[in-house]
Amino acid sequence: MNKYNLIIKPRAIEMAQEAFDWYEQQQAGLGDLFLTELENGFDNMETWPSSYSIIKKNYRQFILRTFPYVIVYEILNSDVIVYAVFHTSRNPRKKFKK
Repeated sequence: MNKYNLIIKPRAIEMAQEAFDWYEQQQAGLGDLFLTELENGFDNMETWPSSYSIIKKNYRQFILRTFPYVIVYEILNSDVIVYAVFHTSRNPRKKFKK
């Protein structure tokens, strides 16, 4: 099975870092659990990127199971480009803001 190339945009890294920091402030080790779930999501997206819902045009989202976040991405040729790690309580229109 071919894996796709995962490209994580700086904005998505920043969003994930903010979430990690917030969870670590709530309870030591919770940020690590968040990162583990995020990495599992990335692994699934690299292997089966077409399996997840299209939300707008060519954009798809992977929903984390334990944490209220989605990963917003697009498939371009053999690349999976991650644009956002987005908290689900925020305004959904902001998923696509730069």
